[in-house]
Amino acid sequence: MKKFGAQSMYAPLKKVLMKEPQKFQTNINLKKWNYEISLDEDIMNRNYKDFINIIKKSGIEILNLESQNNEDEMYDSIFTHDPSLVINEGAIILNMAKKLRKNEISDHIFFYNSINVPIIGKIIDEGTVEGGDCLWLNEKKLLVGESARTNISGIKQLSEILKFYGIEVISAKIPNLENSESCFHLMSLISIIDKDLAIGCTSLLSDKIKQIFKDNKIKILSIPEDEYFKSKTLAVNILATSPRNLILMEEYSKTIDLLINNNCKINLFSGKELCIKMEGGPTCLTRPILRVN
Repeated sequence: MKKFGAQSMYAPLKKVLMKEPQKFQTNINLKKWNYEISLDEDIMNRNYKDFINIIKKSGIEILNLESQNNEDEMYDSIFTHDPSLVINEGAIILNMAKKLRKNEISDHIFFYNSINVPIIGKIIDEGTVEGGDCLWLNEKKLLVGESARTNISGIKQLSEILKFYGIEVISAKIPNLENSESCFHLMSLISIIDKDLAIGCTSLLSDKIKQIFKDNKIKILSIPEDEYFKSKTLAVNILATSPRNLILMEEYSKTIDLLINNNCKINLFSGKELCIKMEGGPTCLTRPILRVN
């Protein structure tokens, strides 16, 4: 039986890598971590518990990421999607642009070694790629956003690694936010929720990205922009556990109605503390290890 491989954004999710929030100290440096408001640990943990309960009820096996040095400040390590990528042949270790997240890479390497998933490539030196900038259009095509977090060198390295396995990398620039410390990935713009359906902020999508989706016969639903900006882009960060079976944050009723009207099944949790304040949604909280059609 297949044990790993996740070359899809929507195929049934069977195994996922997750990490519990670190214990937050009252003297956390908000400016250093780019948090606008202090975090309430109890509410954050309740948000995470509600999210993880949906994952468990969906029958998905959760693999826990352990920190090798629990004394390190690694508050963003809860967003396991970013430091690695898993294909049918093994894991690719990415290279984080955010300096405060560099130490997460070694934890991902340790994890894959511990479960006997071969590491088949690494993004190194000046190259950077973060998982939030990578979207599987289909099993053989990966769209990578060139962003403040993912650069041309990293995209070229990733393309060379994946070309060996018959996978094409297509790249496209995405807008930059004024605050360079904020996290703005390709997944901040669009989520793929079925083989022929995505949802995105169409006013911010470039003509090139729109054409890529059109060429691959993927319709883009236009997310209500008031909810998109109110959520700091995270209303569009949607995890598909299977085609059109979705996990997203509650409170964005127009977005929810739009998805329901397009035959989607909706699973909701509160992400006010966990997601909005920490700048990461349900997709960011998970690194798919195994998806099976």
